[in-house]
Amino acid sequence: MKNTKFVLIALLFVPFLVFAQSSQTTLPSAGITPESSFYFLDRLGENLRQFFTFSPEAKAKLQIEFAGERIAEIKIMVGKKGVNAKGLAIAEALLQANVAHAAEIVSEEKTSGKDVSALAKTLNDEFDARNKLLEQAFKDAKARLKAQRKEIKTNLLAEARRAGDTAQIAILEARLKDIDGQIDALGQKKDRLEESLQNEQDKIEDEMDEADQEKEEIEQKEAREATEAEEAVEVDEPDEVDEPDKPKQAEERRP
Repeated sequence: MKNTKFVLIALLFVPFLVFAQSSQTTLPSAGITPESSFYFLDRLGENLRQFFTFSPEAKAKLQIEFAGERIAEIKIMVGKKGVNAKGLAIAEALLQANVAHAAEIVSEEKTSGKDVSALAKTLNDEFDARNKLLEQAFKDAKARLKAQRKEIKTNLLAEARRAGDTAQIAILEARLKDIDGQIDALGQKKDRLEESLQNEQDKIEDEMDEADQEKEEIEQKEAREATEAEEAVEVDEPDEVDEPDKPKQAEERRP
């Protein structure tokens, strides 16, 4: 019984200390992820914190912190096992719920007659910062997959072809196809998740001052243009040569 009480107290108060000491937007430790059978402990701790948080503003800001924890979980799972990671859907659903809950609190406060423009601005800025971390998590996972693909195409596959190992060639080509599929699926999942999050965040943005809304629109436009430019560069990049030894062989056959 004493041990149980100690665990509950730790779950309740330790996260507060961590949050109070954090002065910049960084991902917290993922801790227990939804893949674990002990994930309910993490959820229990969050529920306790929400229960003992009374101010609507504090409740809304608490959702920001929880969103960061969900993103940290997504980063770990996507990095290790890709888009098919067990528990990924749970983390995504909870992340969306965090944003939706914050938007709901803002709406309720406005309905009660309070000026929520400052709160909406604070929440929006914090979620924007965490969205960038989410985007980076997917970029990092994609970069790891592309590095694996490059290693296979430029080294392993080329060596197998030089050795005439047809069985190994078939295995490596299947692996390349799988990696390409994972890269595509990763991009699709990122787009769907960001779209659903933005739909909820739009509700918060609608409560900001007009000047802040205009500034947010400009920033979103610049972010979209930067992303499109980055994707265009990736498309224009020449693919790795599958068979670096073939040009040499062709040259040797010339009379």
